[in-house]
Amino acid sequence: MNPATAFYWKVAGLCFVVGGCMEGFMIRTGFYDKVTHIEAERLEESREEREAFKRMLREEVERQAQEKHLKIQLPDDNA
Repeated sequence: MNPATAFYWKVAGLCFVVGGCMEGFMIRTGFYDKVTHIEAERLEESREEREAFKRMLREEVERQAQEKHLKIQLPDDNA
């Protein structure tokens, strides 16, 4: 093994150890629990926004259909 290859193996090993230590630290301090909680809040907020948008869109479609004297059948909101 030439000296350049040996150097890169040492750097790779050092990076592996440092990365493992960082992961251990994040697990030990509860970082992933906090991130999971924040992501769940964000998903719930975006779900509420999507539901509000769907309601608004449904009302607008029904209003326009009524203006044009059209009879439409929209799928249930639960779908």
